Amino acid sequence: EYDYFPATQCTRALQTRRVGGLFLAGQICGTTGYEEAAAQGLVAGANAALQAQGRGMLELPRESSYIGTMLDDLITKPQPEPYRVLTSRSEHRLLLRADNADQRLTPLAREVGLIDDRRWQMYEAKMARMAAEQQRLAAESVTPSSPLGQAVVAATRED
Repeated sequence: EYDYFPATQCTRALQTRRVGGLFLAGQICGTTGYEEAAAQGLVAGANAALQAQGRGMLELPRESSYIGTMLDDLITKPQPEPYRVLTSRSEHRLLLRADNADQRLTPLAREVGLIDDRRWQMYEAKMARMAAEQQRLAAESVTPSSPLGQAVVAATRED
């Protein structure tokens, strides 16, 4: 048997709808697995702290992350068996990549106080480097007669 609190009775912040200030995470919400429990614990814990500070809740939209997908599934769909995060559950899985997770989530984490100044400065420096490179690449032009184009032709020529 598997007893749990139906997560459909929670808000996206993992706060129970009936008892304000009560945040739940992990197996009690009908999930199984360390990753699911850790992700819910992060959201529920952050929201408990934010509420204690009188601030707005951290709510991850479905399209923002796999955590957002999981939370949306839990609070909107009854779960007949313990829930596991699967990439196939997210219709946004082509956008939810590890290489852009910081771009999607760091600003939100900063906004709610989960990112310190050092980490934020590292993020801003990375974003500045990316913007500079995008600007540089936008100014580049490669044609068959340009030096770079000639190098590509030479490197791919079949003899």
